[in-house]
Order: sequence, then structure tokens, then C-alpha cells
Amino acid sequence: MSEKMKRVCLIGTSPSSKGGVAKSMLYLALVYKMLGYNVVWVETRRASFSTLRTCDIIHVNGLSLRLKAFWLILLRKPKKILTLHGFILDEVRTPLYFSHGVLGAFKALIEYINISIHWIAHKLILIQLIYDYVTAVSHVKARKNHVRAIVIPNPTICRSSGLSKNPSLLHPDEVLFITYVSPGARITNLPKLVKVVYLVNKNLERLGVKKRVVLHIYGDVPPTLLKTLSRYPFVKFMGYVSDFIKRLSTADIFLDGFPSAELGHTALESICVGVPVAKFTEDPGLEEVVDGFSGILAISDEEMVEKLTRYVLNMDEMKRVLVSNGRNTILRKRDLKRIAVMWRTIIEKC
Repeated sequence: MSEKMKRVCLIGTSPSSKGGVAKSMLYLALVYKMLGYNVVWVETRRASFSTLRTCDIIHVNGLSLRLKAFWLILLRKPKKILTLHGFILDEVRTPLYFSHGVLGAFKALIEYINISIHWIAHKLILIQLIYDYVTAVSHVKARKNHVRAIVIPNPTICRSSGLSKNPSLLHPDEVLFITYVSPGARITNLPKLVKVVYLVNKNLERLGVKKRVVLHIYGDVPPTLLKTLSRYPFVKFMGYVSDFIKRLSTADIFLDGFPSAELGHTALESICVGVPVAKFTEDPGLEEVVDGFSGILAISDEEMVEKLTRYVLNMDEMKRVLVSNGRNTILRKRDLKRIAVMWRTIIEKC
């Protein structure tokens, strides 16, 4: 690197945005700074040709530039990286399923067509023509986007919640499961998670156990789905909250319906604050979580119900073991310095 600090333009959503992309970009900014770069965070709507031409590295997150990406063809000096954080088409297809009214459905359809056109343009032209490297935060996101990408998972930094479990928040016989939903697969899998909790409660009732599981759902749930699931008394919708980490630390388990082998931000934060993860999987052999050692894995609803019932019955001991092993294995692999080494390899080859 030259004496003059190189300038990285990190392009994507606003730093104040809710959701995982903004958090991923924050970690990318920390990685670049750790590696000695000057980072400029550029919101998509403020990205201009004059700004982009001042960059030594242009790091685009998802389809944030859309057709503005054609500008990058004219810029030969900057090195260019594209990172995929989600399922491009799934995330705009979901509003079609849960849109409310004719106008809502029409707007969702227009957005879906718009994103589809941009994504086709990227896959056929822009990715090959523009970018030096394409990366993805998980194997499943590279595979389901049908793109060849280098997988570099998100790092994590454990933060203290500063809050111990408050017995007044729940009835003594209640066990708290927490989940988080975001656009795409996490929303479509939400009814599956509610069904699992319902069946766990049925198991506990049949066994004569007084404990009862309640499910707190955080994030943005579409109104149509919210109305359908609100009829279950054990479900509570929490929305977005500023103190989510503190609330997460009060849970007995984090229930993840997303079948990605690499854990998302919220699952990692759960382990950080002492809450084990239970998740569905398509292939246990590819998972960061080792079933029964650093978390709970299940392929089917029936398997998940059985394992969560056993967990509730033996919660104190199982929770201690799963969290301890999760911290010693999963979190060590996601350490910021470790992930920075992976990024250094990509950046220095650009």
C-alpha cells in the first residue's frame, strides 16, 4: 500500500437502516479500517460518478447501484468488488405473497419486475464485465443466486447486553423462545416456526409438564401474516426495537428457521449473550452448528419438536453446554481479525 491511504467506497444501504445488510457493511468498514484503508460509506441514492471516480476500491453491496453500475465500466482505476448479502429475487418475491390489496400487489409486482431486470443485466453482462471479485456471505446465498462467488462469512463482535433475566417479564412456568424475521426465506418460514412451538407445547401438556413455551417474534412481519398468526396465544409480535440485544439475552433459546449452513447476525449475537441456537438444516455436515454440541439442528418439523421438547425438560444443563461450546467454536471462527485475513487476500489481489 502506498504512503497515501487508499480510499474505499462502500456502497449500499444507509448506516441507520434496519436489518442485516447495514450490519454487514459496518463490519466491512471495520475490516477495511483494520487493514489500513480510508473508508467512505456511500448511500446508494447519493452515489454519483464524480464520487466513484475518487475511489481506489469500489465495494458494492447487492444490487444497490442497479443500472448505475454501468458507470463502473468507465472507471478503470478503481478495483471493484460485489458482495451478495441475501437472495436477490426471493427478497422482492416475498412482498408479492403477502401484499395487501390490489394497489399493494401492483407495487410489489412492479418492484419485482424492476429488480428482475437489473439482476438479469448483472448476471449476463455486469458481473463479468465489471467486477474483479464477487463474494457472498454464505454458500447458500451464492448457490441460490446462481452465481460463482467466494464465500466470506460475516464476522461478529460480542457485546455485553448488560441485562440478566428478569423473572417479572415472564410467568415462572413460561419458557421464552425468540426469533427474528427479515425479507426472504425468514418470513416464509415463520409459520413453520409457529407450528413447531405449538407442537412443543402440546408435547409438554401431554407429558403433564407445567412449562409452556412463548414465542417472541422480532422484525417486520407483513400484515396478512401477522393477522393469521396472531390467533395463537403463545405468539407475540415485537417489531423492531432499539434494545434487541438486551431482550435477546433474556431468551431461553433462539429459534432460527433459515436453513443456511452459515449463521446469520442474530444467531451469532444469541451465542454471544448466552442463548443457544436451534435451527433447521438441509445438510448437518455443512453446518457451523454441531447438533447437541454447539446448538440444535433438525431436518424436519418432527425432529425439531422432539429436540426442543427435550431441551425444555433439561434446559439448565443443556443451555450451559450448548452456549459454552458455541462460544469456543463458532465465535472463534467468526472473529473480526480472522475474517479480516480472508478479506486481505481478496483486496490485495484486486
